[in-house]
Amino acid sequence: MRLFVKICAALLVLVVLFAVGLMAWLRFDTSGLPNIEALQQYLQPNTSPITDPCIGIIPAVLPYEGIGANMSAALGAAEAPEDSPGALTATFRSFNRPREAYHPALSMLVARTLICTPSKPLNHSVSELRTAIQLERRYSKRDLFTILANRSIFADGVVGVEAVSQHFFRKHASELSIDEAALLAGLIKSPRRLSPITHPDRAIVRRNEVIDAMLRNGTISESDAMNAKAAPLRLADSHRSSYEPSRSSAAFSIAAR
Repeated sequence: MRLFVKICAALLVLVVLFAVGLMAWLRFDTSGLPNIEALQQYLQPNTSPITDPCIGIIPAVLPYEGIGANMSAALGAAEAPEDSPGALTATFRSFNRPREAYHPALSMLVARTLICTPSKPLNHSVSELRTAIQLERRYSKRDLFTILANRSIFADGVVGVEAVSQHFFRKHASELSIDEAALLAGLIKSPRRLSPITHPDRAIVRRNEVIDAMLRNGTISESDAMNAKAAPLRLADSHRSSYEPSRSSAAFSIAAR
């Protein structure tokens, strides 16, 4: 019996030491990771194009205040809220919650845009997690939200909230209505498949999903959600100027808070 207790104690010590070593490695080892200091340029207002090695040319960068309340709420509902959990917490929850209840970490979403070199799936996932942890050490959640808004790909050749707002609506991001913001935020999931130009029905369905998520998050009221979901798709003149949602896409029920 004493031998069994000693073996269990030794195994427990080994597990604790391994866990401590793993946490120290994840937190402090930055070898082979992207240069996250370069992301500082996404936190300063800039009307000049930025060339990103993973994404390409980003025509404009907005500060947090320039994103606008509606676009911030829509982006938080479609991707991750500003108060999303940290990378380690989100990773743990992903194994213990159904997919529809899982919210990714902002740092993980940003990290995915930084790891652009092909590698084996496991190595890629570990690199993303390590990068996300380093991002959380360097930047606040508000900073990460701002970086995500400015680096997200909304359509072919259209990167960042200001560029996509101008592209589809000829407006600044801060001027977008709820339905317009929800439409744009929803594009990130699949820019080509959900394009409001080539697939307006799909774009409307996705827009309404984002509006429902905004309602659940408490960032808009039920009446706001009803009005936004009933709004037609009105793009700038260079695209389709008006599109009425079909009955199937407009008939989504308002989700409970």
